[in-house]
This record gives sequence, structure tokens and C-alpha cells, in this order.
Amino acid sequence: MADGGAVGLWDRVTGQGRSRQPVVKRDEHEHERRFEPFIALREIPRAHEPVPFLGPRTFDRVPGYVFLCWDTAVGVLAAAYPVLGQSHLSRSLWVREFDPSIRCLIQVADRGFQAPDGPDVFDQSQRDNSDERRQLWRYFAQAIGQPAPYWPWDLNFQELIEQWKPGNDVVIAVPEQSPDMTPLLQLSALYEHGSPTHRVLTHYYLKGVRDASVGTRVALECLADSDDPDNNFFTGLRERLVLAARAPEAPAPDSLDDLGEHALRAVFSGLMERRDTLAVDAVRALRQWGVTEHMPFATLQRHRVENTVMLEEWLPRLQEVPGYLPNPGFAGLTTNVDRPGRRFLDPATGAPVLEGLDYRGEVEEYVTLLPRRLPATSPLAELIIDGDGHGNWIRVTDGTLYPAPAGEYDVSWGYRGSGYGPLVERLLDDITTPPIDRWIDPSHTELTALTKTKMNNGTVLTRAQLETAREQPKSRWDN
Repeated sequence: MADGGAVGLWDRVTGQGRSRQPVVKRDEHEHERRFEPFIALREIPRAHEPVPFLGPRTFDRVPGYVFLCWDTAVGVLAAAYPVLGQSHLSRSLWVREFDPSIRCLIQVADRGFQAPDGPDVFDQSQRDNSDERRQLWRYFAQAIGQPAPYWPWDLNFQELIEQWKPGNDVVIAVPEQSPDMTPLLQLSALYEHGSPTHRVLTHYYLKGVRDASVGTRVALECLADSDDPDNNFFTGLRERLVLAARAPEAPAPDSLDDLGEHALRAVFSGLMERRDTLAVDAVRALRQWGVTEHMPFATLQRHRVENTVMLEEWLPRLQEVPGYLPNPGFAGLTTNVDRPGRRFLDPATGAPVLEGLDYRGEVEEYVTLLPRRLPATSPLAELIIDGDGHGNWIRVTDGTLYPAPAGEYDVSWGYRGSGYGPLVERLLDDITTPPIDRWIDPSHTELTALTKTKMNNGTVLTRAQLETAREQPKSRWDN
């Protein structure tokens, strides 16, 4: 029911042209209007038979909620069900100024399922910080004399909630994924069935589907436990809750363990080499899901113009690329730059680079993805500190300058707990070393102490200096 039909009291209660903020009415003496307080959920007498269902109500000025209303012993009980992705637009409490017939207002929790009772409901008659505000689902069911309907998270679509009536069969619906992994399924169809790329894309698509279905699985498992005669803990859940919608069953993804490191890296490198919009959408979804371990580039790096010394040498070699051409590498950059400028590729690593502009249209940073491994054949010659220790560089013996590689674990130079020493040791031993993906305890050497020392941007540390520090034990490790 839209605003104008809310028990026929729109004009009398709110007037026209009101804002979304609670309406304050004043009489000729300018006395503030006082709303009649809501009745607490726990104060509604238990209904011994189903109370009449009054249907759904919605209000244009209370977006993001569907109010399912019931005619209880104390008057109308309204249960505010949050609409998927929209409940942040308002507060359910605002309904008090649009529908004074509501005597008890509760709000269903967005997520969570408190076994064995069901989701939480929030009693809006209580203050936000009150211990009595969070109530058990059973009190909702007791007030209406029947199992209360529930839509698992990622299935709480507005049209499904509005269409529900007592006695309806459960609706099977596809939950909303965040991020949407559908491009992975579409892209997988372009590869031979069973090929490494097809398997990887299908694997993560199914993981996304199952992640979106977790609310359904939790509710179904709790209901199944309630049906078990030997499980007294869950007894009575079906008398308190009826599942209004559920996700379709999805198979568990097959394991990728047999593919191995090299095969997985080849798959993700191949995806990054594609030049079509579908690959861009697929890589963006993978990055949002955190699937970067086997990508050639993982960590976002911002080279600020005002504190990055080596830009003078690095920028001239970058190659500008047209912004209209799809490139999956930029899928990890465009959403992190408010005012994007020109696009470039670093020919030494293949990494994407994007200008970040300030409000005047001037370049204030260059945003890139750091390589996980350096594609170099010459050993390390110099380590150059830059970006206040966050954007360092490696020069190899053939003179090529590379951004220092980075992995899942963020390490920086000049910080006591950064753990940068193990990365330097790896690069000294093998310039193509894997990155740091998890914490590694640093060695008790002068090299570790050196990595904890703040240095000016542009400071050059030679291989000889690094090797000498590595060979010297640290006498006072606690400093």
C-alpha cells in the first residue's frame, strides 16, 4: 500500500510535502506533538489462535521496508522486513508518523539466525541502547498465534515479501550475489569443458552461488534439527517460523588442488590477457571476492606525486592505451580512483597504471597493481626506498627498474612490525621469488633491523650493503 492509502490518514497525520524526518506538529500554543508510545512486543498477550493478517504496507517515505501487519489483541502489530539492498535508505521507526494505527512495531534483523529460535527482532518501543530491544522470534510468533514468515538474507526481495500470505508454499528464488559471479559462468562457456580455465571459473562461480545461499542453508539445517525427535534443543522451531522463500540447491564446487601452482597461474594470466568486456567483468568479480593469489598482479599501489621520487624515471617508459578498449587489468583500478585520467601499461611488467586526478584535473597520483613476481632474468642490484617505505623499487643488474613485488600480506620499509626483511632476503636469493602472502618471522640479523629504520625517499641500498647486513647477527633484537 502506498503512502496515500495508509489507513486513509495521510493528509490528517502528515500533511503534504513533508520530509522524511519525523513530523513535529504544533498547535496554536506551539506545544510539541507527542506520539502515543508503542506497546512492547513482550506485553502482547499470547494468541491461542491465528490472528487476522492485514497484509503488507509500504510507504514511499519509508523506503527499504515492507511492513507485514497483524490484528493482535492490542491492535496492529507491524513487522518491518528490510528489503534487500535498500534498508539503509531510512529507518523503520519513521512509519509512526504515517500510520498511527500501528500499536507495536518490530524490525526483523537483516542477517543472522539464532539457533534454535530463529532470527532476532528489534522491538522499536525500546531505545536503541536498551537490552530489551533485541527480542526472540518466539515472541513475534506468540503475538500472532502462528509461525511468523521469514525470508533468508539475500532472498528478501520486496516483491516476494509483498506477495506473501499465510498458507503460501515456500518460493524457490535465486539469491542476490555480492559480487555478481554470473560473468564467470558466461566466460566459462567459452572454454572447453573440463579445461583448467573452465574448471577455475566454474569453481568460483559455484562458491559465489553457495555463499549467497548461506542464509537458506542455515535456516533449513535448523528446521531439519527441529524435526529430529532426538534433538530436544531445536524443538518447536516449526511452530515459531515458516520459511517463505529458499534458494535452489547448488552443488559444491569441485576441488582445484590437482591443478597445481603453475597451472593456476597460467589460468589467471590468460584471463588478464583477454581484451573483452566479459573478461573485465569476470576479473572484477574475482578481485572483489579476493581471488588474487594466482593473478600476476594483486596489491593496489598509489604512487603519490608529491612523495614518490622515482616517478621521474618510471613514467617515461609507460605506454598509454586507449581508455575505451577493455582490459581486465584495469578492473582492479577504476573502482578505486574517484577521478580517473589516462591509462597506461608498464612494458616491463605488463601492469596497468591509471592516473588519479584532483578536483582541478591535475594528476595527484598514479595507481597501479604491483606484480606478484618480477619478470626479470638479472639479479637484484639495488633496493630504492620510496613512498615513505610503501612504494619501493628494485633495480636489477641489467639496469631495469621494477616496482618491488607484493602479495597478500602488506609489508613496508621503516615500520617495526612490517616484516619487510623476509621479502628482501627472498629477492636477494631469487629475483623471481614468490611474494609474501602471510606473516614470516624475520631473521635475527642487522638486515631486519635495517628494514625497520625509516629512510628518506630515494635512498639507495646496494646489494653489497644488503648482503653485509644480512650476514651480521643482531646483538640486541629488542631494539
